[in-house]
Amino acid sequence: KLAAKLARIGKGNTFPNPAVGCVIVRNADESILGCGFHPKAGKPHAEVFALLEACGHVSDGVAAATTAMDLGDSANEGLSKQVSELFDTYISEDGASKLFNNQLGGDDVTAYVTLEPCCHYGKTPPCSQSLLMAGVSRVVVGYRDPNPRVDGGGIKQLQDSGLDVSLLGQSDSKEEASMSRVCHELVEHFVKRISPREDSSSEETLDAMINGKKRRAIRSIVGRQKSEGTVHEVAWPRDHAISKEDKVDQSFAERVAIDHRFLERVDEALWDHEIVLLRLKNVVQKKKGAKIVGERVAKILDAHLAQVVGHTALLYRPGFPPRLNLDELVESEAQ
Repeated sequence: KLAAKLARIGKGNTFPNPAVGCVIVRNADESILGCGFHPKAGKPHAEVFALLEACGHVSDGVAAATTAMDLGDSANEGLSKQVSELFDTYISEDGASKLFNNQLGGDDVTAYVTLEPCCHYGKTPPCSQSLLMAGVSRVVVGYRDPNPRVDGGGIKQLQDSGLDVSLLGQSDSKEEASMSRVCHELVEHFVKRISPREDSSSEETLDAMINGKKRRAIRSIVGRQKSEGTVHEVAWPRDHAISKEDKVDQSFAERVAIDHRFLERVDEALWDHEIVLLRLKNVVQKKKGAKIVGERVAKILDAHLAQVVGHTALLYRPGFPPRLNLDELVESEAQ
C-alpha cells in the first residue's frame, strides 16, 4: 500500500514511463529501510531511490526522488546536486556495483515494488541487477510489466539468481488481488501505450485510415458534445516565458518544447475519451500555429489531427479496445 502511495507522487510526471513506487523492508523487525518512486523519464527508477536510502547514500529516498521531478523547487538545491552526482555514478560503468554492492547482504530484506523491475539497459541500468547487487533477498511485485523489453524477464532474472519473488494476484487472497488491481490502475495507460494494437500488423497509418467521411463523423460527434457540454478538453498550461511575439511566430510553434506533463494528460484523455479538444491559446494565437502544435502532439501520441479551429486542435485516437465505431457512424449518417 505504501509503495502504491509513493507511485502516485510521480504519476503525471513520468511520461512516457509508468509511475512506480518501491519500499524496502527489513524482515526481522519489519522496519522500513528505504522508500522511492520514479520521478521522471530518464531519471532513476523507484527501486534505485529506495536503495539509495537503504544503503545510506541519502537520508530520504522520497525527498531525493522529489528533487528529480524538476518542478523548479530551489529549496533543496543541496539535495538536488547530491542526487545528480549519485545519478552520474549510477549510470557510469559498474556504477550500480559501486553504490549498492552487498550493502544489504547482512540482512533478510524484502523489496516491495508496484511494477516488475526492469531487466534491460536503457537510459539507466536494469533495476533487477541493482536489487541483486544490493543483496535483497525477496521481491514482491504488484504487477507484471507487459513491456516487451521486460514481460516477466525481470522476475525470471531475480528468480534465476536465487531470490524469492512473489507476484500479487497469483494466490486466492482477496487482499492480494485488490492490491494487484491498484498496481494495475497505476500503469493502466502505460500498458495501453506499449501493448501491440490489434491492427498493428497493418502498414496503414491512422492518418491514412481516417478519410473525409470519418473525419466529418468525428467532427459531428464533437459538435454534439459541445452542445451537451461533454467534450473533453485539455489546455496548454500557462507559461509566462512565452511572449505575445512567440504566440504569433510560426517558427516558435515548430520548436516550442512540449511538456511531458501536458503529453501525459492528453494521452490519458485520448485513452479514456478517444476524442480530445486541445486549447492552445497559451502557446499560439493563429490557426497555422495551432495546426503545427496539434500535428506535433498527434505525431508523438500516434493520434490523428481531425480539425483545427482558431487556436484549438481536435485529436482522435481509437481506444484499446475502440469505443467508437467510425464505420458504423459513417454508415448511419449516410442513411
